[in-house]
Amino acid sequence: MTSGRRYPAGRVRALTRRRRSPRVVIIGAGFGGLAAAVALRRKGIDDLLIIERADGVGGTWRQNVYPGAACDIQSHLYSFSFAPNRAWSRTYADQPEILAYLETVADDFDLRRHLMLGTCVRRLRWNSEALHWELELAGGEPNRAVVADVVVSAVGLFGAARYPDIEGLGDFAGDVMHTARWDGTVDLTGKRVAVVGTGASGVQVVPELACTAAQLTVFQRTPPWMVPKEDRAYTLDELSRFRRPWAAQRERWRLWRLQHANTALTPGHPRLAAVQELSEGFLGRHVADEGLRDALTPRYPFRCKRVLLGDKYYAALQCAHVHLVTDPISRVTSSSVITAGGAAIDVDVIVLATGFETSSYLSGLDVVGVGGESLHDRWGLDPRAYLGAAVSGFPNFFMLYGPNTNQGANSIIYILEAGARLVASAVSRLARRGGFMDVRPEAENRFNEQISADLERTIWTQCDSYYRSPTGRIVTQWPHSELDYARATWRLRPRDWIHSTAR
Repeated sequence: MTSGRRYPAGRVRALTRRRRSPRVVIIGAGFGGLAAAVALRRKGIDDLLIIERADGVGGTWRQNVYPGAACDIQSHLYSFSFAPNRAWSRTYADQPEILAYLETVADDFDLRRHLMLGTCVRRLRWNSEALHWELELAGGEPNRAVVADVVVSAVGLFGAARYPDIEGLGDFAGDVMHTARWDGTVDLTGKRVAVVGTGASGVQVVPELACTAAQLTVFQRTPPWMVPKEDRAYTLDELSRFRRPWAAQRERWRLWRLQHANTALTPGHPRLAAVQELSEGFLGRHVADEGLRDALTPRYPFRCKRVLLGDKYYAALQCAHVHLVTDPISRVTSSSVITAGGAAIDVDVIVLATGFETSSYLSGLDVVGVGGESLHDRWGLDPRAYLGAAVSGFPNFFMLYGPNTNQGANSIIYILEAGARLVASAVSRLARRGGFMDVRPEAENRFNEQISADLERTIWTQCDSYYRSPTGRIVTQWPHSELDYARATWRLRPRDWIHSTAR
């Protein structure tokens, strides 16, 4: 298929005559970036550059080092299908073990030679004359210009930390740290610590801080639904069994089927009611005090917000030196947190467990496409993309973990691998035929209209959450199963793409 509407055909012919392997830049060296690199290498695409702002691979698992950081999906599911880890030490791996696994993947698949570390991509501009992307970098080697035929963004959903707008927070005299920017040099032993937020990172960090702080105050805005985590170390017999050929893959398959069978995203689904009942029983068994139990009981439907895991959190909240505060924070002084009711809680350290700017996709990255149009200007407050992977007018630019690809029950690694296969298929097509690919506007619009309609039938419409943009649109979630996403991305649909090539 050809299109002379927006692109100079003569330049396309020049690019096609060379028939060289496309040069691909991948932004980010976390799970998504490594998955994309392996998928491209398997298609014979070896001219790769992986640009990572940190000093090593790992992405969010290198960045998030707060005490208690761990995955909330079983270890054997939280790994690549093409690189099973037969040596996971426990049912839910913690941050150091996950990071070590990703380091091993980078070594085993010879990806380190493609890495450019300690470097941020600030801006991408599509050159319509040369038909390539021009990248502006910060850090690393000074004044280095990078040009790419294809750019793959794998910066993920959890890159930009969210800081609360609390009056006086900047005037606090003690230490303030976000869980995503943890300062390990601050000794919290014997300190009076305030934790703001009870999302995933808050639930993980509170039990750890309860072991060291003299006083721990947890400020809760909305209680999360919680279910048992059943985290434990694997037995010696289990570890021995997983070392056998295919044993780890069988365990992964068993867990995948379990998660897939429990995917329920629509209000009134019998599985939602069953798991909500389990969650209510879990709270009742672990929290005896009626007042505390009431404060920890959500007032919104189960799975409307992210469901969290863990027995340790409920146990920590019942320690004598740990206090749960549900009164909203009014302001912060130099030495205390003041609630709306006028209570003043003296603290030495404030920990912000307030999550990420999940609706701000590609935060800090300026992407300029055809005609000088900014992707952020196109999106405004409502990012959207075809299959979460491509946006019309931004040719040869792909995303992993883009808008509406966060799924509701199973491992995100499955989604990342599916997206990586789609990207690799597109780049392989470019390697064979030359030119460039751009998703058709009508295909992108059709997809997003259908996704929006499907999302209206999900449980996520029943409350406010970080799944929504400031306008209220659900911009993070995929409204079907992970298998449906894999099917949708299994192969390119040529009718949905403009692939300009020479004739």
